[in-house]
Amino acid sequence: MASSPNEAQVMQQIQQEMNVAFVQEFYQTVRDKCFKMCITKPSSSLTSSDQQCLAKCADRYGDSLKIVQNAVLEMNGIE
Repeated sequence: MASSPNEAQVMQQIQQEMNVAFVQEFYQTVRDKCFKMCITKPSSSLTSSDQQCLAKCADRYGDSLKIVQNAVLEMNGIE
């Protein structure tokens, strides 16, 4: 049974909304985890070492996400 164009549009909209929710959740997690790890003495501004730690932490999470995505794509035979 073929999907109607309306059904395809609805499915595409749902997929887009799920992607947005995933990205928001991912960045919330990165923000929380990296803040806990890097900011040991909160103040009104970030030190350069705080900034470096946060940048490296966020980069590690981004790299990890890419590795997981590639593994999932590979398992599904997409790549």
